[in-house]
This record gives sequence, structure tokens and C-alpha cells, in this order.
Amino acid sequence: MVGRVFISCGQRSAEKNTAEKIGQLLKEKFDLDSYLAFRIQSLYDIMKITDELKASDYYLFIDFRRNDKTDLPCSLFTHQELALAHHVGFRDMIALQQDGVPLEGFLKYVLSNPEHFKDESELLRKIEELVKERGWNSSFSRNLVLEQIEPQPAMLYSDQTGQHLEQIWHAQIRNRRPDIAAVNSVCILEFIENSDGIKIACPDRSYLKWARQSGYQRTILPEDQGNVDIFAIHAEERGIYSTSNFGE
Repeated sequence: MVGRVFISCGQRSAEKNTAEKIGQLLKEKFDLDSYLAFRIQSLYDIMKITDELKASDYYLFIDFRRNDKTDLPCSLFTHQELALAHHVGFRDMIALQQDGVPLEGFLKYVLSNPEHFKDESELLRKIEELVKERGWNSSFSRNLVLEQIEPQPAMLYSDQTGQHLEQIWHAQIRNRRPDIAAVNSVCILEFIENSDGIKIACPDRSYLKWARQSGYQRTILPEDQGNVDIFAIHAEERGIYSTSNFGE
């Protein structure tokens, strides 16, 4: 899993070049992927940007100054992206504004105190400092995350193989999105990692069972969590078992 940053900036040539340098910095220094929305021509492009915002983990807003007196002093579309980001639930965002850009309209309510910069070199330096300060990293996800695995008290469990005294390990799956539920979520065990770090692929692709319910799908509400049964150990026999498809 690699964290991804949605970079919101202008569409002018110099602004694009700077944004590409920012993407390179984020990758080299923090192993973070980036999304840059440069081609905006149709409704399809707008919907694509909305989807990319929902899938991104971090949001970086850059408000460049434009000196053309016949044009707006900043990028209107960047401000619209900021409104979309606010709508899909981004709360911890990094915002920078070039000296001379007015703090007007929607920005007054969303960006109470953006970081200011003079030129490209100062912008790159401040982004590196702020990303480090905020702790942005490639292991973070704004969507579904596995938070912890812990054993449960021993219990009698019945299924098609009979009744067993077993101890089940639960994994807590959290939905970090504040704006949308994770509908019909399923879990699959991809691999088992030994204590020496060697990963063994799991041949069983069956869905794992959600704890305290009979189904294999679950809706996790915004900022809520659900527990899934990862594996079980029987008191009367050796082996590690799955509550989705029992077998040693």
C-alpha cells in the first residue's frame, strides 16, 4: 500500500512544471504517489477528479499568484477542487498560498491560515517541511485500514465440521472516511508472514467471516469499525483454522 497525495494547483505551464517537481519530491523523500489533474475539458474529467479525490489519502492545495490583470489573480478551478475536497471529507490538508493572492470567497471559511511562499524554491522547501511535520507517510490510508489483531476469549463454536472449543483472533477494520460508508465490504487473507519475514501466499481465496454475524459482507459506517475473524485455534487438536472454510 502506498499513500497518495492529490495535488491541487493551476493549469498554467509554469504551475504544471512546479507541480511535477512537487510530485517528484513527494516520491523521492516520502515514497508518496501523487495525482495531478491537468486535463479539464468535460464533465467526464470533473467526475474523474471527484473519484480521484475520494481515492486519495492526502490533499495538497497550492494557490499560485497570477499577474495577468485581465485574468483572475488565481486559479478558479483549483478553488473548486478545494470545495470538492472539503465535501468528500478531507480534514488534515496542507495549504500554501503565494504572496499577493487574496484570501477571498470559499477560502476564508476553509483556509483560515494558509502557509505563504514567495517563489518555487521556497514552496518546495516548505512542502518538504510541512509533510515531515504532519507525518504524511506511505502506510497511511484514508479509507479502510487494519488497525489491530487480538485474541478473543475461548468459546464453543459450531459449524459443518462439528462443535469445537476454540480461540479466535479478530482483526479490526476501520473506515476512516467521515463522509461515506464502506458498503458490502469483504476481507480475503492474502498471505501469512512467518517470524523470519518470509511470506506464504494463502491458497484459500474464500471471504473471511465478520465477527458475531453469519455473513461474509458488511457495511462499515463512516468513522466506524468492524471485526473480522482471521483465524482460530482449537483446544482439542493442532492446527490453525479459518472460520470461512475450515481446514488445517
